[in-house]
Amino acid sequence: MKPMKSRLLTTTVIPLAIAAGFTLVTVVAAPKAVAGHHQKGCNPCAARGCNPCGARGCNPCNPCAGAASYSSKCVVPRLASANPCAAKRGCNPCAAKRGCNPCGANPCGPCGAAPAVKLTKGETIAVYKCLQGEMKAAYSKSGNLWAKWYAHWKKFSNQPYVSATHGGRFVHNYASKKASGQYAKFEKVGKMTRGGVLAKESFSVTPQGKVSVGPLFLMEKMKTGFNKASGDWCYTLIMPNGQTVGTTNGKGSKNVKFCIDCHAAVADNQDAMFFLPAKFRAK
Repeated sequence: MKPMKSRLLTTTVIPLAIAAGFTLVTVVAAPKAVAGHHQKGCNPCAARGCNPCGARGCNPCNPCAGAASYSSKCVVPRLASANPCAAKRGCNPCAAKRGCNPCGANPCGPCGAAPAVKLTKGETIAVYKCLQGEMKAAYSKSGNLWAKWYAHWKKFSNQPYVSATHGGRFVHNYASKKASGQYAKFEKVGKMTRGGVLAKESFSVTPQGKVSVGPLFLMEKMKTGFNKASGDWCYTLIMPNGQTVGTTNGKGSKNVKFCIDCHAAVADNQDAMFFLPAKFRAK
């Protein structure tokens, strides 16, 4: 039996529609990402503007310390083979040159935007399939109940898509059993049911094709009076190393205030819930 990496390199075949015709592409190991999605409202991950953390600040991880920040088995072959600097060791083998820094933006910093990388639908799906096990293991370290079970909930995205409000990372949207009925109404959602939980897992891809698990974003609808500013939502941010950056009204509450500030843009009409673009919604 072939090892997992070998199988990924030889068995994933993805059709891509290009212009008027179709081209058959074979994807190796780590898949590629999707066209950028820009949600409306404040972007807490922007380097300037409404980012309370500044360009850095609330990032507990060091992207250049150790290879653990990047997946050891998942890569985007097309990008890796095209970049002469990708195979070099060290933080920045190309010094001031652009496009050759394998470290790129911090893969596990909630406020550090991921580098802009365009991937095909097939590439994003392939990357996600390759990275699923690492994501589950990473988030489970937190001990958070939702972090352990969200992957069993209904998935509302048909492929990983880029979310500008989550650092330009590729994400998938999930809703718990209590939340799925309301969330499925999207812009006509009304008020979320108490106890409903939404989850957004994420991953990043560097211009050199390196792949890394990103933060897990959770929001749970609490009882009336829990937190007026948040619309009674409890936000939790979990890093790829299992560290919980903060939870509304709990430890590190101030660290997730930017979640409240961002979601306030749609608080009146959508009960503070953002929705993915129609083309990425699962049927």
